[in-house]
Amino acid sequence: MRDDYIQRIKRLMPFEWTIITLKKCPDRRTAQLLPEEKKFLEKHKQFSLLDVSGKAYNSEGFEKWCFGASERHLLIGPSIGFHSEFFARADGCLKLSDLTFTHGLAQLVLAESIYRAVCQRNNHPFVK
Repeated sequence: MRDDYIQRIKRLMPFEWTIITLKKCPDRRTAQLLPEEKKFLEKHKQFSLLDVSGKAYNSEGFEKWCFGASERHLLIGPSIGFHSEFFARADGCLKLSDLTFTHGLAQLVLAESIYRAVCQRNNHPFVK
């Protein structure tokens, strides 16, 4: 279902959805960055985090946030949580809910929320 929303978004605007797979994810967070995290931070200087400690938006606010910059990188963290370096470097932090979701469900909710924001921006009937 997540992929359905991604395809719908791509029909309405340029869009990229990337999943960074961790080769080895420890059971708990250590002081060291994981290799994939280090590579991401070297490549990306601007990004926002999805985290339960982030700012909550309603659909209209999320749409404004999505289109408030020419490019957005929004990260769902690993199961062990974000390294403190991500919080230190992030442009901001937002949340989907006060609830904790599995990665699959968080991705689905995020994809639907982005699709809804794109539809709002384009006066598409999906949001009515």
